[in-house]
Amino acid sequence: MDRFGNIGVGMIVCLLLLPPVWAQQDPVMELILLGTGYPYPSADRAGPSCAVVVGGRVFIVDAGRGAVMRLAATGISWDSIQSVFITHLHSDHIDGLPDLFHSTWQFGSGRPFNLYGPKGIRKVADGILQFYESDIHIRRDLTEKLPSEGAEIIARALKEGTVLNMPDAVRITAFAVNHHPVEPAFGFRFDAGPNSIVITGDTRPNPNLDRFARNADILVHEAYVNGNATSPGDESHPWTIYDYHSSAREAGETAEKANAKILVLTHLIPGNAPEKIFLEEAGKAFRGKIIVGRDLMRIPVPDSADHKAVQ
Repeated sequence: MDRFGNIGVGMIVCLLLLPPVWAQQDPVMELILLGTGYPYPSADRAGPSCAVVVGGRVFIVDAGRGAVMRLAATGISWDSIQSVFITHLHSDHIDGLPDLFHSTWQFGSGRPFNLYGPKGIRKVADGILQFYESDIHIRRDLTEKLPSEGAEIIARALKEGTVLNMPDAVRITAFAVNHHPVEPAFGFRFDAGPNSIVITGDTRPNPNLDRFARNADILVHEAYVNGNATSPGDESHPWTIYDYHSSAREAGETAEKANAKILVLTHLIPGNAPEKIFLEEAGKAFRGKIIVGRDLMRIPVPDSADHKAVQ
């Protein structure tokens, strides 16, 4: 810097040649379980939902019953929520979506609500806006004078591939899973530098999941126990939830094939089953660390072989 306080040309060149801050130090990446239950209401387990936090940015995957209340318990700023990703349109994955939309508008920065989901997500968004039509008018035009931009929902239908790429933070990839007859249904992979979190959504084991979950630091997988699974398409029995979900042991098999570091079990069916049963079943196939998810559990991406969940 010269005697007048100006930065010299040489220093400017040096600054331009430096890699961005995020490239020098990988952004902190953390998983927060907001809801680990399934459709049956539970006082202990909210509906399926989780947050991926990357360098202070927050991305929500699914918004089940009670997601906003769990978010409030984390202390996460409403302004930090960037986008919401819906794996599929089953009610238990979107029951809390209207509340999430409205809360980010009323208490956040007033940005449009960025929503990604399968085909049909625009109709869901339109339904939310219609549901809140009178309230939006009152809060936007008559009382709080909230910003109109925040009452907008930018809904994008997903296809497999890169959904969002923020070079300084995270790349988010959607991939198809097998939740037949619910189609389409997606999982999501979050990559930040060398770190990765993969969230399966609801699915049967399938090769596409194996491919996209490869080498994940954290694999978040649904799981059931004590189910009598039957073959999909067998007309001799009524369709059951076990026909299009994965058992804890199957989740372990997927994690083992994917070479994941940590397997996190969520969407637990039944939610009141002893955790040790989930651990035992998944442990029959997976040799890595297994965590049976609980609401508000925070799990950082491991940076060594020694890692543990922090509640």
